[in-house]
Amino acid sequence: MERFYSMASGNGELRSREKLKKYVQCEITRLFSSVLDYAEVAIDSKARYTTLRSKVLKVSNDAIREINRELDNRYDVTYLPPAEEVIVIKQKK
Repeated sequence: MERFYSMASGNGELRSREKLKKYVQCEITRLFSSVLDYAEVAIDSKARYTTLRSKVLKVSNDAIREINRELDNRYDVTYLPPAEEVIVIKQKK
C-alpha cells in the first residue's frame, strides 16, 4: 500500500491516523460480519451463500482500502482523547 505523508506530519499525527484507520476498519468489519450472519440464515443454498459472501468481503475490503487511501492523501488527523470525568460521591451522615 502506498502512503503519502507530508514532512509537516508529526509522529502524533501518524499515530492518530493509524488509530482512526483501525477504528474504521473494525466498524466496517463488524458491519459486514453482521450482514453475512443474516445472509447465512436467509439463503438456503450453500453455493449461493458462498458466492454472496465472496462479493461482500471483496466490496468491504475495497471500502476499507479506499478509506485508508483517502485518509492518507487528503486528511490531517488528530486524536483527541475523551476528557476525564470526575464523579464525586457524598456519603450521608
